[in-house]
Amino acid sequence: MSDDETTSEAVYGVRFGPLKPALREHVYPVTKEELIEQYGGFELEHAGGTDRLEEVLRRTEVATFREPRQVRDVILAAVGVDGTGNSVDPETVGRETGDWSRRAP
Repeated sequence: MSDDETTSEAVYGVRFGPLKPALREHVYPVTKEELIEQYGGFELEHAGGTDRLEEVLRRTEVATFREPRQVRDVILAAVGVDGTGNSVDPETVGRETGDWSRRAP
């Protein structure tokens, strides 16, 4: 599957768009502030509307991220809704099958 195809997929009802490949290509570890500085203007679409990444990350207490999956999981937990408007169960976050692994340099 190409990056163009993966960016249109929703994860628990959240569309990451071009942010997904950007996060996968980023060098980790990275701080929340570094992500906000570089990607804060990216928009995330979800059942509750649209949020900028900066707004979502500011609602979290995680200071440093070790890998893209961790960023994804924190975003999903902070947005807190799936595609039907239901709350996301924190126990199931991260179990979807999309590829969120880091890309080889």
